[in-house]
Amino acid sequence: MLSLVQSAIEQMDPIDREVLALRHFEELTNSEVAETLGIEEKAASIRYIRALRRLKEILVQMPDLSNGAQHG
Repeated sequence: MLSLVQSAIEQMDPIDREVLALRHFEELTNSEVAETLGIEEKAASIRYIRALRRLKEILVQMPDLSNGAQHG
């Protein structure tokens, strides 16, 4: 599962990866992400939501994940 998620993240745009990394791995708040990226807090929030949506879209299209979900 981890390798599938990693593969999905690698398919994302760099800004989406950056936002997800800052929020989930660095555990920064939206405000901290905004400051790090030099953008408004609302923009950071919107980018985060879009990045999550894009990640989900990629994961749904991955055959290994779909097959695993059916058997799980």
